Amino acid sequence: MGTAGLLIARRYRLLRRIGAGGMGIVWEAHDELLDRPVAVKELRLLPDLSRAEADLAGQRAMREARLTARLVHRYAVAVFDVVQHDNQPCLVLQYVPSVPLSALLRDLGTLTSAETARIGSEVSSALAAAHQLGIVHRDIKPGNVLIGDDGAARISDFGIAHALGEATLTATGLLHGTPAYLSPEVARGGEPSQASDVFALGATLFAAVEGSPPYGTDNNPVRLMHSIASGHPAQPRQAGALTPLLTQMLSVEPAGRPTMAQVCTRLTKQAPSPNPAHPHLLTVVTASVQPPP
Repeated sequence: MGTAGLLIARRYRLLRRIGAGGMGIVWEAHDELLDRPVAVKELRLLPDLSRAEADLAGQRAMREARLTARLVHRYAVAVFDVVQHDNQPCLVLQYVPSVPLSALLRDLGTLTSAETARIGSEVSSALAAAHQLGIVHRDIKPGNVLIGDDGAARISDFGIAHALGEATLTATGLLHGTPAYLSPEVARGGEPSQASDVFALGATLFAAVEGSPPYGTDNNPVRLMHSIASGHPAQPRQAGALTPLLTQMLSVEPAGRPTMAQVCTRLTKQAPSPNPAHPHLLTVVTASVQPPP
């Protein structure tokens, strides 16, 4: 992995680590060719993969990144470039001073239904645009929803977890990552689809307003996958006006879910207008994204 000051692909200078997770390390960096800030995500391949499996995962990640680069949307983190460093794939992304929704929920517990609707309307608009291009996200969850210091919500990491084998049964038969936001059909081994994206966004918004995803947070991922596959999600209790939509988004059968475009339309009608971020939420985000002294 890189270190501060390293030049990636003869162009991107790593400045400081701004995040790390199961999929890799995220750096704030400087594009020395275009003289602009960027984020560089060094993707971490799973350690139990064979050389052939690792090569395949890296190729899939590069392919997914290239597909995602077609999407240009205000509420999606843009992919600028995809490069190799030390035989590892690296994504070059739009730099967005932000905090993941997952971190905000750890700090705040829950959000109001109005704030949840606002975040959902922004993210669903980007996902609807992606679906129009034939792009399926495959890994919608609070950790991939970024709340910027401007209050806007942006979706990130299209397809990358799927490409690397996260939250899926890999060729080795092992389960990696948390499946808490997977749809029942994906938990049963089906292919991710636009309908499964709708379910995952519904589960994410459910967690925001209720405090936990609809199938809970069992530490045993295999047991959680079995629970999701059985198709009995919890019912919303604090969602207020969002309840009918969340219930439909979390329909066990994909055909019973609205399209992402329909979700966006309904959430936009329920979001505050003009869509200001909740003052407390914005305060927490702004404080969290300040660079270290």
